[in-house]
Amino acid sequence: MLSTIRNKSKGWVAYLIVGLITVPFALFGINQYFTGVSNVAVAVVNDDEIMKDEFLYEFNSNKRRIQEQLGSNYDPQVDNIVKQSTIETMINQLLLSQLSDKLNYSTASGELMAAIKVNDMFHTDGVFSMEKYQQLLRLNGLNPTTYESLILKELTQNQIKFNLLNSSFITPIALDKLQKINDQERSFSYFQIETNDYLDNVSVSNADVEKYFTENNDTFIEPQKVKVNFIELEAEEIAKDISISEDELESLYEEEQDRFSTEEERKAQHILVETEETANKVLDLINNGLNFADLSKEYSIDTGSKDKAGDLGYFTKGVMVPEFESTVFEMSEGQISSPIKSDFGYHIIKLNSVKESTLKSFSSVRDELVSLATDKAAQKELYKLSEELSNLSYELSLDEVAAQLNLSVTESDFFNQNSTNYDPSFVKSAFSDVVLNKGENSELIEINQSRFVVLSLNEKLAKRVKDLGEVKDEIVSHLSAVAAKSLVDDLSNKVADLFMADNKESANKLMKDNNLEWADVDWVKRNSQDPNSDIVSRVFALSKPVDSPTYSSQSINNKSVIVLRLNNVRTSNTQPIAELGGIVLGFESEDVFGSIIRSLKSSTEVKVFRDLL
Repeated sequence: MLSTIRNKSKGWVAYLIVGLITVPFALFGINQYFTGVSNVAVAVVNDDEIMKDEFLYEFNSNKRRIQEQLGSNYDPQVDNIVKQSTIETMINQLLLSQLSDKLNYSTASGELMAAIKVNDMFHTDGVFSMEKYQQLLRLNGLNPTTYESLILKELTQNQIKFNLLNSSFITPIALDKLQKINDQERSFSYFQIETNDYLDNVSVSNADVEKYFTENNDTFIEPQKVKVNFIELEAEEIAKDISISEDELESLYEEEQDRFSTEEERKAQHILVETEETANKVLDLINNGLNFADLSKEYSIDTGSKDKAGDLGYFTKGVMVPEFESTVFEMSEGQISSPIKSDFGYHIIKLNSVKESTLKSFSSVRDELVSLATDKAAQKELYKLSEELSNLSYELSLDEVAAQLNLSVTESDFFNQNSTNYDPSFVKSAFSDVVLNKGENSELIEINQSRFVVLSLNEKLAKRVKDLGEVKDEIVSHLSAVAAKSLVDDLSNKVADLFMADNKESANKLMKDNNLEWADVDWVKRNSQDPNSDIVSRVFALSKPVDSPTYSSQSINNKSVIVLRLNNVRTSNTQPIAELGGIVLGFESEDVFGSIIRSLKSSTEVKVFRDLL
């Protein structure tokens, strides 16, 4: 399929844009997209349906990606947010597809191939690799035809956005102004006042505390808490009591030889051409003594290897296309094949080297065998015990179950329904009706593949309003911070106002009385991190000084304020960078693109069956 990829593009910049602004396409697990779960529509857009199997694929893909990012911090409640975001995205894509059809948009095969070619996912050492492209598709259960049809659909939809970019323009004068604003430098001074430094200057009375407690009573509610007893099964603990005999290790070694073997690897070169006629011509040239590497550079259409003498490096079985693989693994070192046809064209293969399969010795992998055998035995025992635990806990108390299985009962601390000290499934089970209200044992809880738990209620504490004595210190701390913040706000505003009124003497005295000093910062640009990006961004938001510095007092957060003095501003005469126009137009097209989506939604009948999501 990729034999059509050549240097016939409309320009690498155009295809780079395609690669950058095309909606990211999730390769991994994509084969699930084509296996239906149920033929039920979860949304209808102008009579076009979004089916549940399509939705579930997209949802699960997004969910996995977010779970990988958040790890143990992933909250099951996030699922609802992901579902809504997923269906909205799918609706937007369908609206774009429908609009593209109305506008008779289409994508040429050359554009498709160029878009694939600039995708970093398929690059090796910065260059498109046909081998990597083919390997990734095969690993994910795809063939080039299926994958390319999906990318073709995305490219056609995105032509709306491309046309916005292509039809927009910005004048040289505007670009010049933007460049000057971007390159602007500013010098300034500042001082920062911390609330904590003024806590001793404020006081909070008992009357203030009582009033705050009365007025904010509902913020001092302690939620319902429970303490539970639980029996826990862990593979790691079970493994401590397992011993493995030498006979078992030797038997496992025989069973797992593939694990301890290196696969046979072969290193080959190839020359890929489009037609059999060209392949025979190249083969004749090789047989007449011409250099294989030189012929690869001249004739091969495999852009990933042609400049490396057609070298494909070492590879094992299962990597190359079947026709190529079956040939190369039957060849002898130094042999050159006759033309071999595949979906990519005709290959002439030269086998350069063979690394035979090897098996590690028993002694060298003995420790690994012990670990593997122990894990297997522990997992087997874990599932056996978990089944017994599940059955016994259905009828007996945890103490009785523990006695029969020679396990111990553990007591938890008190925790509420939002606790993060325990696994979410553990917390959910503890607050279930069966455990919390009926006083029964929970069902067997699978924390993960190596850990199972059954729990029962030990004690529960009702939701209550805390006593004033419990929260007094908290209230005093809060009111002190508020009062101190008000104090430093007044101080910073007074200093800034005095300077702006040109009353420097009073302003400097006030600063001296409070041990405040200016920190001077020399010329900085917008992206400067000195003293930090937040302060720099605030400085660049100030108006340009005319005859005297510009002053400003600003609250950083509830703990500090800052007073800024903008001393001077200067600009350079540099020419606008080439990419600036594209960047600005990109921002503008995104705004227009968003407006198009909103307009399409307002004039379209969209039905979402949220109970089916």
